[in-house]
Amino acid sequence: MRYILASHGPFAKAALASAEMIVGEQENVDVLEVGFDTSLDGMKGEIVEVIKRYEEEEYIIFCDILGGTPFNASIKVLHEFERLSIVTGFNLPMLIEVFMTPLETRQQLLEKVREVYPESLNIFDSSMLETEEEETYEL
Repeated sequence: MRYILASHGPFAKAALASAEMIVGEQENVDVLEVGFDTSLDGMKGEIVEVIKRYEEEEYIIFCDILGGTPFNASIKVLHEFERLSIVTGFNLPMLIEVFMTPLETRQQLLEKVREVYPESLNIFDSSMLETEEEETYEL
């Protein structure tokens, strides 16, 4: 299992650094930041590049907010990779929980996150693509 932390500005990098102070170094995490000049397609390309580095791995992308560029780029990538889920609204306690949880299946880990943080996040995965039309989320 691998994780991508995606945020506006340095939030994801700082959150990872803070989590690593508590639980130790995490080798299965990539950080992507949106800057003022980052386009939606540019962010999507960065996500795809990271995922293709580890073809066999499952991924969870943690985005800072629903409807932002990291999320909108991630949802476009979701159509291309079945072994991917997206969680929005990540924070430091959530990352610590995820990093300290023994490796479980992606679905088990997502269920645990949903239990612990039921009102602060949204989860999207490929199973939703068959039943719901693609939606655009705005801030």
